[in-house]
Amino acid sequence: MSKYTLKDNLKLKVDAHNFKDGESIKVRLTLLDENKKELGKKEDKAKVQNKKAIYPFITEDIAKSLSIKSEDVIYVKGWMDSDGDDKIGYNEEVLIDFIEEEVLITVIVELPHSKETGWGAKGLAGHTAMAIGDRFFDYGPDYDTTKTFDEEEYLADLNQDGDMDDKVKVNDIPNIGFKFAPGRPWWGEAIAKRLKKDATKVILSEAFYFITKLPWESNRRTMVQGTNIYGTVYKIEFYVKKLQADKLIKWWEDRYKHLKVYSVEPWKGEQCTTTVKEALAYVGIDDIDWNTLTPDGILEDLKTEIKSTSRQHKDEKAKITLIKKEAKNWKP
Repeated sequence: MSKYTLKDNLKLKVDAHNFKDGESIKVRLTLLDENKKELGKKEDKAKVQNKKAIYPFITEDIAKSLSIKSEDVIYVKGWMDSDGDDKIGYNEEVLIDFIEEEVLITVIVELPHSKETGWGAKGLAGHTAMAIGDRFFDYGPDYDTTKTFDEEEYLADLNQDGDMDDKVKVNDIPNIGFKFAPGRPWWGEAIAKRLKKDATKVILSEAFYFITKLPWESNRRTMVQGTNIYGTVYKIEFYVKKLQADKLIKWWEDRYKHLKVYSVEPWKGEQCTTTVKEALAYVGIDDIDWNTLTPDGILEDLKTEIKSTSRQHKDEKAKITLIKKEAKNWKP
C-alpha cells in the first residue's frame, strides 16, 4: 500500500483488453476516514487508448467536489471496471493510504534564574516563545521611547482616556510597566534589530542562535550587546496537523497586527506565557491548565499534558531538551 499526500497528482491505470479504443471504463473513487468508514464517493469514466485506461486525480480536489473536509480523508479506494462486468472482483480495487501533513511545534521556555527574587522569581524574569515550523513568534512589553503607538492598531486604550483613537508615546501611558504596557515581539524584535530585518520574519534558527550562541550580558569594552537571557532554557517539541499549524500562524500574524496590552495581571492583558497558551488553545491544544501563568508552569504542563496531534506521531509526548544552562555569573 503506497503512501501519498492529498495534494499529489495520482493516476488509476488498468489494462483494458475487453474494450476497444475510444470506449469508456467506469471509475469509482471512495474516500474513507481513519477508521476506513466511507465519507463519500465519486463515479466517473475513463477513455481506453491502446488497450489501457488512465484516470488522473488529486484527492484534495475530489474531497472538495464532494463537500468533504480534506483533513478527514485518510484513505481512498480506487476501482476501474477493467473487465466490463460492473463488479468489483478480487484484487481489482486499490487502497491508497495518505500521509497526513504535519508541522513541528517548538516551544522555548526560559526559566527564571535560581537566584531570582520577587516578581522575577514568579516568572517575570523568564520567557516563553514558540515556533510553528520555522516561523518564530513571541510576546512581551514595549517601553521604546522612540515609538508612536496607534491605539487602533493595538486595539487598546493605552493612555486610558476612554477611547482607542489616539497615537501615543510611552510617556503618555500612565504607570507603564510590567502590569500595563503596549505589547511587542520580545526576543523577536531584539533578533530582528541585530539582523536588520522585520520582526515578523524571524525564523527559529535565528532565535536558537540568539539564545544559545550570543552572550547574555553586554560588554562595554567590546561594545557587544548581551541578550539578557541568563536563565535555564528548554525547547519543547511536538507535532500538529498542517491545518492546525496554518491556524496557529494566522493567529500569531493577527496578534502581531494588533499587539494589544501586555500585563502580568491576566484581567488587564496578556504576557509571554499566556499568549503561547492562548495560541495553542485556539487550535484545540487546550491541555495546559488555565491557571498556568509562568514559564516554569507551562514547562511542567508541556512535559506532562501535551501530546502530538498528527497521525504519524499521534499521542506521542512532547520531547524536552535543555538548550542552555543558567548563567553562573548572574547576580540579582
